[in-house]
Amino acid sequence: IASVRLVLEPLVGLLTGHNNTAFYVTSPKFSEVLGYSAALWGVSVLSMVNHYLPNGGGEVWKRVAALTLIMGLFVSFSAPAFPGSATSESSDLFLSVSSNSAVESEVATGGWGLVSAFLAVLLALTGPLELREVKDSAGRKDSRQFLRLMIFGLMFGCGLAWFIVMQSMSKDVFIPIFVTAFSCMVMSTLGTVCAVMGYFLETQEFGEVEQIANVWAVVAFPVFFVISSVSLSAHAHPFGIGGWASTYLSVCGLLAGAFCILVRMRKDKTSTTRGYGNVGCIISWLCTIIVIYGRYGIAGVGVVGVTTVVGIPVSILATLCASPILIVLEGEGSSSSKYTHQRSSTKSKWHGLVLTKLTRRNWIAPLLIGTVGVFITASLYAIFLRGCGLSKFSFLFGANDVITNQEDVFSHIFGSKRTTGIGALDDVATMAQKSVVHTKTMIAAARLSGSGIWTAKSIIGPFMHLLGLAATLPSLQFLVQHSWYGKAPLFGKLVLALPLNILSIIVGRGIPSLVAAATIGLIGGALQLTTIKNR
Repeated sequence: IASVRLVLEPLVGLLTGHNNTAFYVTSPKFSEVLGYSAALWGVSVLSMVNHYLPNGGGEVWKRVAALTLIMGLFVSFSAPAFPGSATSESSDLFLSVSSNSAVESEVATGGWGLVSAFLAVLLALTGPLELREVKDSAGRKDSRQFLRLMIFGLMFGCGLAWFIVMQSMSKDVFIPIFVTAFSCMVMSTLGTVCAVMGYFLETQEFGEVEQIANVWAVVAFPVFFVISSVSLSAHAHPFGIGGWASTYLSVCGLLAGAFCILVRMRKDKTSTTRGYGNVGCIISWLCTIIVIYGRYGIAGVGVVGVTTVVGIPVSILATLCASPILIVLEGEGSSSSKYTHQRSSTKSKWHGLVLTKLTRRNWIAPLLIGTVGVFITASLYAIFLRGCGLSKFSFLFGANDVITNQEDVFSHIFGSKRTTGIGALDDVATMAQKSVVHTKTMIAAARLSGSGIWTAKSIIGPFMHLLGLAATLPSLQFLVQHSWYGKAPLFGKLVLALPLNILSIIVGRGIPSLVAAATIGLIGGALQLTTIKNR
């Protein structure tokens, strides 16, 4: 009786629009109320049936409730678009999902992709798309598990891929969006199915996961990367914001990381499950690194927007921030599971990336090795490859990245077509847009152009940077070996190698990655000296 005045009366007032306590007198449309009610009823029935019948049963009620839930969600989301709406204004929820508000800004949100992914997760949790094997009372094998996995993979994978593609490439034309979205959807669907199977399947059946993972990584990944390159978008650099390559690698890296985490969460593990999980972790990390350096480059030269944070290039900071991905790597001696198989579930010769010497004591070694490896590779690229004409391969590096001499470095910043042959931009507008960062960018461009053999006027600059790179390698080698094997080098060797990092920082100022590598060697060497003295 008390709830009539406290609960039911305000509820009726909200539904009918006669709520005196409301600041705005509004009432939801009948279609919205119908959609919300149907969705709530569907969720309630699915939860009840799945709770009281966990081993199967009530299939008719499950189907009816699932269809009612789907209908209710779509009716509630698309209610403003139905004929006979009381007002011409659409709700914020409908605008955010359907991207109708993107007419003026020409940016679509891809909200329906999130709706599809959320619906797939909801159906998996409530029962209709149960991802685990469900056996009947007679103990017969579930023959519909793979079908449910495929439906979940299509709904979740395609929805997630569509959302990422539209967030990244919504300003592009139809053909690049269509080709990239198709490739991303296929990779996302296959990756979702592989990740879910890798978590739920028994160890004896993990061979099916191995087959799908091999197809995803060895066959599908390069094939659809080439297919995505056919788009040849003219609106963005392939590896920049809105580019097909960065979008494709973002989707693949996200799915590879999800596969690694789900396989890592398994209760029963083998060397094969750990090995395939490590491969997924490496792929996810590599995709992240490629997207970072494709977007910001080595020093941020020619990149519009923020390129430095507190004077440090964004690519350096992003590399350090991406290194924790390698924490997910798992060695043979790092598992605490009680039920662990030691043999592979199949007779395949390859068991993934098996790290027999990785333990809980040297967990930081992969982070250090990966970060140092990226900095050394970027330094070698700046010295030997940058500006050598790789932009001729426009399908991969973009058609407007022609840097063949020192003048091209400066014209790439100001938008001039003195030597690049690119269509001239409005120099006044460009300088006004970049007036805040031009000074630092010019200094970075001048130093970077003098460090490469293809962009420097003299061979002295590249030779000095190569000498600086060679000078820091001994300290980095000692640091990596100490972190991996746990054995500190001799005190005399550390004393001799430590000052060389200071030399690298002085002579290698033109390459930020070289300075970062030398800084790691200097700090790591000082810590090693402290450790040896304390002993």
